[in-house]
Amino acid sequence: MADSGAPKRPVRQTEKLLSALQALNDNPLPFVRDLQLGFVDGVNELTGILIGPNNSDYAGGHFRFSMRFPPQYPFNPPDFFIVTAICHPNVNSRFGTACLDALWSTYDPHMPLKVLLTELHNLLAEPNYDVPVDNDILEKTREKAREWTQSFAQPSE
Repeated sequence: MADSGAPKRPVRQTEKLLSALQALNDNPLPFVRDLQLGFVDGVNELTGILIGPNNSDYAGGHFRFSMRFPPQYPFNPPDFFIVTAICHPNVNSRFGTACLDALWSTYDPHMPLKVLLTELHNLLAEPNYDVPVDNDILEKTREKAREWTQSFAQPSE
């Protein structure tokens, strides 16, 4: 049988992610919804909705996100993307890439998926305006974050 040339889904990685999803189904995080694992452009991709933390500029918001797992995962961290339009100093305005310490300086291959999702939620709870991702930090204010949450991150009916 001829090889189709299409990338093959990494079996061990997929099994690890499915096990992590089962653990999240058994003990769900209250701020994560609609988790789905797919295979897109040759990598595993986890999508879902992150609920904005109470008492934050993102409270009440429903933010679609994507986690893309490189073939080297868990030795290399996944990439986080906020798909919903968001005004956040630590999220790239153009691409939605989230800048998380848990993904760069403190990442550990044994870090559970639950912890990574919690870190993403914490990024919404505590944006770091001192270390912005974009150069347009003057436009990223708390007031604008609340406005964008109301305009772009409301739950679908």
